[in-house]
Amino acid sequence: MWIGKVNELIGSSPVSFEEAARQVVARADRTLRGITGIEVLEKRVKVEAERIVEYRVRLRLHFDMAPETALHW
Repeated sequence: MWIGKVNELIGSSPVSFEEAARQVVARADRTLRGITGIEVLEKRVKVEAERIVEYRVRLRLHFDMAPETALHW
């Protein structure tokens, strides 16, 4: 039997949307095992003095739940 889970996370970068998404995934990978997919839900930019200063993304991460044999508690 397969069971999956979905989490929504938000990240930002001064460089690009892609870099913001990479940072979200890199951070999530430290605590979530088995990330299998990413869905981009929203993109936004922060503007100051008529310039883009920050790229923001809201992502939905899909990942597998640990099998019962791998539970540690």
